[in-house]
Amino acid sequence: MRVVAFAAMLGLLCLPGAGHAQNKAAANPEAAKVQAKPVTVEQSAEMAKAARDKSEALERARDRRVRQISKGICTGC
Repeated sequence: MRVVAFAAMLGLLCLPGAGHAQNKAAANPEAAKVQAKPVTVEQSAEMAKAARDKSEALERARDRRVRQISKGICTGC
């Protein structure tokens, strides 16, 4: 019963904030428009390489953590 009451109270407290946030977004619709510039081949290749490098670094870090965890606590005498 307490959980339901708490959830209802939390929902009622969040509703006025959502209304204010919507009004602020609609106040200046021109600011939301972004002019997209065409991406050149060089920029595309550079962005792809950066994404690939970041992905590989994350994969290496994940592999390092998995290897460290799989060793267990005991490292031998």
